[in-house]
Amino acid sequence: MQCRKRENRMLRRVGGIAALVIAGGLTASGLAGPASATPTPLASKHDHLVTDDGWKVDLRASELVVNPMSNVANSFASREGWVSSRVKGTISGAGREDVQSAILEQVLVIGCQVDVSDGATLGLATSIGPNASVTISGMPSAQIGGSASVSPSVTSKLAPGKISEFSLGKKTLQTDHASIRAKRIRVSVDGCVGPTTVRVIARFSVSTKTSDDTTTVYSARMWL
Repeated sequence: MQCRKRENRMLRRVGGIAALVIAGGLTASGLAGPASATPTPLASKHDHLVTDDGWKVDLRASELVVNPMSNVANSFASREGWVSSRVKGTISGAGREDVQSAILEQVLVIGCQVDVSDGATLGLATSIGPNASVTISGMPSAQIGGSASVSPSVTSKLAPGKISEFSLGKKTLQTDHASIRAKRIRVSVDGCVGPTTVRVIARFSVSTKTSDDTTTVYSARMWL
């Protein structure tokens, strides 16, 4: 009888912890912007370097905006919003060796704190789903035949506690400069409880016969 009483007390305690976890997830989702419809501009970022053979390399990320929105499913384990950004890379000066290749990249990184998609109910009547995932819509696909096509969306799994990278564009320079603009790219994260954050990263790589150089800039982190 005493063992059964101790077991009941333990179950009540575990249930209370589960309730706190859910409450914590809902509180964290408040920080993650569940109902904010106000775009949040982020500070522009800039970096430059001079390669070993004399080229001046300049990288700039601007027009950075993150807009969290309340998700359509009204789920505490889902996040939705849009992201805008523009990155530009420029090569100038008079290097001693010709530039063989230069690549400009724009990347969105997403962090999911707690994955509840493995069937854990956390005291709910139903499980969340098979996998935590992210869907990004509205990105340009690879250029085909001189004209860019548009991919409807990209969906991928998220690993809890890890940062996942998703390309928002990659361009090989044909002249001394190039830019990539992504405006209001929709981002949807499902099966994630707790804070979900995003950051835009820009990379610019320049290669000659004698040197390889890469510079990178990072936007501020922002709740989704």
